[in-house]
Amino acid sequence: MTETDIQIITKEKYQDEESAEQKIIFDNNIFEQIKGKELDLSVEKIFEIPTMRNWFKQQKEEYYVVSQREHIIDCKYTKAKAKIPIINKRIINKEIQDIKAKNPIKYVHLEGTEIRIKACFRERIDTPIEIYLADDRIIQPIEKSIISAVKGNLIYQKIKFIISVNYSVAINNRNIDKSLVLYWKMSGIELAPGSKIFTARCKNLYVLTTKHKTTAKNKINKIKIEDPFGRIVAVIDNLIIVIIRLI
Repeated sequence: MTETDIQIITKEKYQDEESAEQKIIFDNNIFEQIKGKELDLSVEKIFEIPTMRNWFKQQKEEYYVVSQREHIIDCKYTKAKAKIPIINKRIINKEIQDIKAKNPIKYVHLEGTEIRIKACFRERIDTPIEIYLADDRIIQPIEKSIISAVKGNLIYQKIKFIISVNYSVAINNRNIDKSLVLYWKMSGIELAPGSKIFTARCKNLYVLTTKHKTTAKNKINKIKIEDPFGRIVAVIDNLIIVIIRLI
């Protein structure tokens, strides 16, 4: 007996925003005929049958999104308490509606973000700045919420770097807006109230997908700093110091 001899009673598939389910049912008579024959239905083998493996295999749909948004920062937001949510649930839901995928899109996989900071004041003013990218869904231990951190200086008016993120978030997560957040802390200059101190441009790459995407890249260098910014931007390795500054 081969797998083509299996008489399937019913096949079921169900999928929505919350879950996905597939099921195959065949009766005991068929099972008794199969037992001990060349088609092995032991726990170890049943999932290797191509018919079942292919049937249970979900069709994956992926849609890559590159987005860019520039934020104009008021001078009152120069301390670490200020933040920008990089992922916006309202915008993502609108993108999903525009895509009209065949199957429900249930995840957003965050690939990476390019951060560019430009000063709204003249060059050659010594203005140290620290940038932190965090997953604010993680509340304990707090140091695990920090994805990456860099320190630089706006003495030449501009800094730029790329951070690799590489994790997925469920679309129906109530805290999706907290999943990727930009913090900063700046010193060396004080402007009159109402002045704008710098702009933060966030260029993002993410994937809207029907399946939970994991790439397991295990990248050692999560931050890429290109010339000429390597002279004025450096990675902050001590996350304990980062946490102290954020508090």
